[in-house]
Amino acid sequence: MKNENELTQTEYKDETVAGEGKPAATSAEQKSLKAARAKEIIRNVVLVAVVAVGIFSLLGVVKEIGYDAHATFGDVLSGANPLFSIVLVAVIFGIVVLDVVKFCIICKTVTGKVLLGASIKTNFIGRYYDAVTPFASGGQPMQIYYLNTKGISGGNSSAIVLIKYIFSIVCWIILGAGLMIYGAAQGVLEGISGGNILKITGWLGVGINLIIPVFVLLFLVLPKLMGKITVGVIRAGKKLKIVKDVEKSTERALKTVSDFKHSFKLMATSPFNFVLLVAVCFAESVLTFAVPYFVMRAFSCPVGGMWLVVASLNVYAIFGASFIPTPGSSGIIEGMGAIAFSVAAGAALIWSVVFWRLLTFYIYILIGLGITVSDIIRKNLRSRRARRLK
Repeated sequence: MKNENELTQTEYKDETVAGEGKPAATSAEQKSLKAARAKEIIRNVVLVAVVAVGIFSLLGVVKEIGYDAHATFGDVLSGANPLFSIVLVAVIFGIVVLDVVKFCIICKTVTGKVLLGASIKTNFIGRYYDAVTPFASGGQPMQIYYLNTKGISGGNSSAIVLIKYIFSIVCWIILGAGLMIYGAAQGVLEGISGGNILKITGWLGVGINLIIPVFVLLFLVLPKLMGKITVGVIRAGKKLKIVKDVEKSTERALKTVSDFKHSFKLMATSPFNFVLLVAVCFAESVLTFAVPYFVMRAFSCPVGGMWLVVASLNVYAIFGASFIPTPGSSGIIEGMGAIAFSVAAGAALIWSVVFWRLLTFYIYILIGLGITVSDIIRKNLRSRRARRLK
């Protein structure tokens, strides 16, 4: 039985690639596509439900915190700071640009070409499928597939996506852990209702997010030992009926590590691109962690020079909800954010959390849906042209 990612890939494959002149789907493929679309509808309904739960969670947490007098959206808009509203838009745009630049740098290193157009679409495809799949598990497979449709070999496509993921997550964790340590030293969670929960879940999230980078690093340093451990874990999964095929699962795991080794060697051949990529990853992480601060400044919240404090609270909320198996951690992260930002947002707390999530999560769902609809329209137009030419 196909898993969710495979179904999603089937759907996207038909809508995007068919519009680029590929053969029409067979009857069996059409049935598979219908099943995929039904799955997509169900997933979207679940996503909407989870988002609704997140909003109710946000309102409930805010009430528990004690903010009974909330500013209306009209009050927030009337008191908005024009300068910081512009800065906020610039920050969001900067995050998108830096994420695209990562792909451009890696594509240049791996293929010798910058591939700006492919980098832009690859970024948004990844963001969209990360946003709508549990544990952000759908983005990388779809990015690899899309790059492959653009004439990039499977090995290079995997290398590009793996390099981007590993460099981004390592920089993300280093900066995030640093901000959490700073926050702990400054006592940012003291006196906050639920502060201890944020502290525990935040560091737990850091540990969980470290699993893949550490696992890959150990494979590089101790390949034989980690190979044996991998086989042992997969066999244990077989006994627990989690793994169906030991050989295929082992082969897949070892291939992933092999692809990363190849990827890392490619980046190591270009020290300038290596350093530039690290710098861009850190810059993107800085802006991402700073989004709530600029949202609050745009709403004229009394945060002043509290950039590091708000960024630290944001990191606790992000990592604290990162291991929740819902799309984008929806349903939990809104509540986490309400707890964290209650120290600074005041009466604009609800709107600060809503816009923080809108600008860092929901916006990519809207963009992804826009790309999908655009692909469908383009496919239909090309199909009509093809029928007229017959």
